Amino acid sequence: MKNRSENIIQIRQRDIHEADMAFAEFMNLAENCLNEKAKLDVELYKSCEGKKLENVTESILKEIAPATPFRPEDIVLISGAKFPDIQAGKYYGVEVKSTKSNSWSSTGSSIVESTRITDVSKIYMMFGKLGGEHAEYRCRPYEECLSNIAVTHSPRYLIDMTLKDNQTASIFDKMKIDYDTFRSLDEKDKIQRVRNYYKQSRRGFEMPWWIGDTESETSSSIMIRFFCDVEDELKEEILTRMLILFTELFRYNYSDKYKRAALWMCSRYSIINNSLRDSFSAGGRLDEIGGVHFTKPVPQILNTLYNYRHNIIKLLKDPDSTLLEDIYDYWKPHTFSCNLYDYWLEAIQTEINNNPICKDLNIYELMTKWS
Repeated sequence: MKNRSENIIQIRQRDIHEADMAFAEFMNLAENCLNEKAKLDVELYKSCEGKKLENVTESILKEIAPATPFRPEDIVLISGAKFPDIQAGKYYGVEVKSTKSNSWSSTGSSIVESTRITDVSKIYMMFGKLGGEHAEYRCRPYEECLSNIAVTHSPRYLIDMTLKDNQTASIFDKMKIDYDTFRSLDEKDKIQRVRNYYKQSRRGFEMPWWIGDTESETSSSIMIRFFCDVEDELKEEILTRMLILFTELFRYNYSDKYKRAALWMCSRYSIINNSLRDSFSAGGRLDEIGGVHFTKPVPQILNTLYNYRHNIIKLLKDPDSTLLEDIYDYWKPHTFSCNLYDYWLEAIQTEINNNPICKDLNIYELMTKWS
């Protein structure tokens, strides 16, 4: 790139596309320069991790800036205080990451980007792979090297600098939204978009353990607890919602009947239960529940249903936003167009009809008598 009389700000005011292309060329020069230097001083550049690589990258950018529309004095290392680590020419930025392994992948920055520099509209990732024979560096548009999302203390992008080479979809391709649109969403909408994507793409009994619903009445705790250590009021709430959401709890001879409920409790409440079956079915079969006598002993879970009947009816007839959200996830979508209580009764009756132990029971009548 030859010297130019215009600086990047002037170019951008005249033609944003030309300015973006100039930044791309600048980043290509920086990548080449870093790789050349890494071969000449192997030990120095293999030790360039964290803050050290940020300083080295800043120095390289300032060194090559005179051959570009970027001025050395406009290259500012901001580091941990803001995102990205380096600001270049007001509207451009460089996020610096590295790994000590011989891999082009690592954990990146938060999806929320709450500390993003307001003026920066275009970011490149400068990534150092330090684990090979000598250090190697790749520089790519930020959104083109974010493969997925993982959770540490907050949801963070996973970096894969080979995505474009391997023609692999980025996380934004998978979510069917472009990066600039996603980053412009507020925090709640970002989290909701991610949450919906992972819930829709789950397989089998998988479930995202981190819900992240900032306005839910039952937002997940940062600490994981055992169900036996939970206060009685919360136990009652959880069991009530389980009886509503997971009608397979009444299914006959189904070995996986507690799996979805257990995963839901962990993701929604950060609570685990190593004996969930006992919460519903401990104590064998019963001849009588609430004054209703049976010709054949019935499963204990019907007694649990009896104990929580008022809570169930009240919640289904006046559902809160959390229950509606969970119903959308775990029931069939068309249920929103019907009476939730009637739909639930019908679903329970279907399970009872398929249970040879109590197939003659009428749940409609029992709930009416019990209530």
